[in-house]
Amino acid sequence: MTLVQLEYIVAVDTYRSFVHAAEKCFVTQPTLSMQIQKLEDFLNVKIFDRSKQPVIPTEIGAQIISQARIVLQENKKIKENYIFILSFILP
Repeated sequence: MTLVQLEYIVAVDTYRSFVHAAEKCFVTQPTLSMQIQKLEDFLNVKIFDRSKQPVIPTEIGAQIISQARIVLQENKKIKENYIFILSFILP
């Protein structure tokens, strides 16, 4: 599981479309789909119901996406704090 994969599932949830999510993530749709499939295989669950348009998360997928949003927000905090600390250390 990678942060990029989490970013991709959040994007698909946000835009309800693999195509639009891929555009917003600056990757091709097959790349985005492949990474989400790898995450689904790793977790052994289906995150999205691809049979519906717009694409919607499964029940377990919604829980995973909620956790992914938290992880990505915490990752952002780490980066921001690190940059802040470095601004005092580096000349």
